Amino acid sequence: MKILLLGGSGLIGSDCKEVLSQEYEVISPSSKELDIVSWDMVIENLQKIKPNIIINCAGFTDVDACEKEEYLVKKVNVEGPRNLAQGAARFNCRMVHISTDYVFSGQKTLPRPYFEDDPIDPISAYGRSKVESEVAIKENSPNYIIMRTGWLYGKNRDNFINSIIKGASGKAKSIKVFEDQFGSPTWTYRLALQILELLHSDIRGTFHATSEGSCSRLECAEYIIKQLKIKTTLKPVSVKSHHFAAKRPVNCILENRLLKKAGLNIMPEWKDDLDLYLNQYGKDIIKESKAKSAKIKKH
Repeated sequence: MKILLLGGSGLIGSDCKEVLSQEYEVISPSSKELDIVSWDMVIENLQKIKPNIIINCAGFTDVDACEKEEYLVKKVNVEGPRNLAQGAARFNCRMVHISTDYVFSGQKTLPRPYFEDDPIDPISAYGRSKVESEVAIKENSPNYIIMRTGWLYGKNRDNFINSIIKGASGKAKSIKVFEDQFGSPTWTYRLALQILELLHSDIRGTFHATSEGSCSRLECAEYIIKQLKIKTTLKPVSVKSHHFAAKRPVNCILENRLLKKAGLNIMPEWKDDLDLYLNQYGKDIIKESKAKSAKIKKH
């Protein structure tokens, strides 16, 4: 079995490459080698590679930049997935597409989670583009999996968890953290394992895949500094008081209802995976942060 993986150098894609390569032949061209916005490049690569499965982890994910670059966002986040879905249908490939909690407004009463069939109501350009990408997949690929996830962290890219570790281990006297935004911190390595689990089945449709349980950004940060025994002060702030270019959903909690119904959910409690991640990478992230600070100080 052969997988064509798009976005293989990104946060999710890099872990997908590592995990899926253990069982499949994974081919992950760069964006220069395969620009998903180009229909000709998509078709040429599908003809050459002849994959059984296409996994799309590529996308324009800078939420604030999306507000100013709506044309580019539609190209990358909508037109690109549509090209892949049409190509998947043409060459009889299975299609896996990564989506997000940002397809919801985040206004659902806390701590109630969002289910797969809840009304879609995005409040940002990024969220709207991901809704359109889901529609493009559903309309063009008969054999698809759309996986909605959120609050991702991993070793290969900047993310909330790594930022907290670096900030807390630096020289800042305090770190501002949102106390009123809630979600489920989710390790991209575990998400890749969940994708592998789905590929072992013949399931189709839209699924939520995040760690079990939920917390605020502040609660997550408090847990990190406690586990790593870092001495720092966290300053609670409100997401509503910050003037971002893009609106942020307050309730980002997703329930993996359909994965559980199918007996395919392997996502653990968020603290369990975070413990594993901190034990494996926490000290290295701290060392890297201190080394970088020392280098900057010298210059």
